[in-house]
Amino acid sequence: MRGVVRAVVALAFAAVALPARADTPPGVWEIAKDPPERDRWNLHVRVQRLLASGETARDEELRLQAARAMLEDAGAVKSPDVRLRFDLGIIYGRLELRRRAVDVLVPALEAEPDHPAAVQALDALVYAYAKLNQPADELATWRRYIPRLADDRARAPELMNMGEAEMRLGLVDDALGTFREVLRLCAELPNTDSVISTHVLTLWDLAVALDRSGDPRGAVETAKKARAYSWQRVTLSPSGPTLRVVTGWTAIHETEGVFFVPEWERDWYLALGATAGALSVKNAREETAYWALAEQHWGRYVAGSSGSGGRDPWLPIARLRLDRARAQHVLAERRAARLPPRPDSTKTWDIE
Repeated sequence: MRGVVRAVVALAFAAVALPARADTPPGVWEIAKDPPERDRWNLHVRVQRLLASGETARDEELRLQAARAMLEDAGAVKSPDVRLRFDLGIIYGRLELRRRAVDVLVPALEAEPDHPAAVQALDALVYAYAKLNQPADELATWRRYIPRLADDRARAPELMNMGEAEMRLGLVDDALGTFREVLRLCAELPNTDSVISTHVLTLWDLAVALDRSGDPRGAVETAKKARAYSWQRVTLSPSGPTLRVVTGWTAIHETEGVFFVPEWERDWYLALGATAGALSVKNAREETAYWALAEQHWGRYVAGSSGSGGRDPWLPIARLRLDRARAQHVLAERRAARLPPRPDSTKTWDIE
């Protein structure tokens, strides 16, 4: 899962505060030594203005494409001003031109790794790697990026995403430690929507990591906690701000701010949630529905992982979980069949 939790994801919920000198205009002596520096600075300023989000997705797309054209026309990819290279790489990332983002940002960061604006560039690079499914490069970039974040509100969701990269690489013990550190940070931060979201999504991550570490009971108990969370979120609409209730179960289904690479990775989370639901209800019919849902998600995970051609270290565990869900589904169906008919035969269980 990435929270953007980035993602992406990455999901970042807090803005990164950059030092003011990251956007300091060139001085008189700098321009005297290098007159084109003034034009490069002015281009950077215009691009930064265009990077401000538009009112609609279409408006933002137009702004990004305009900024891209300006930078490409100016030869930003080879500019002596690294800020323009960072700008171009960030724009490529936001336009989902991830390979181009990597190709621009990696040499720019190698040239000036300590530049104040490198923090934004690392942010763009790490999410490009996440969406390209390059967890080793992603993890290496997290380890460069996160130490440069001074604010725990910014660090918590990014640590969560780093833990997911660790887990993708099979470093489950490292991931467990990272997720627990995120939960500790969230417990010390104010209960804002972003902090609660990070806390709940990290509980889901912890549940999956526990399952993959050989602790299925701890995994289900943690998934139960994640499902049980409920809070209010302010959303903006044409009629003004409105409140809606968000639960841990709905949060893990979200697709706008939470992404998974590969996509079937989400099915492990949903299968654990369905298993937790099945073990929490008393009605055999509702239990049957939950086990059916768990079986469905385990099946999707196994099918996706088996057909990917990669070496998934978690596939054998997923197959065992699928077999158990099938067996429990059959048992629950038998118990449900012995129940008296329902008064309302059209009733269905809303478990999604």
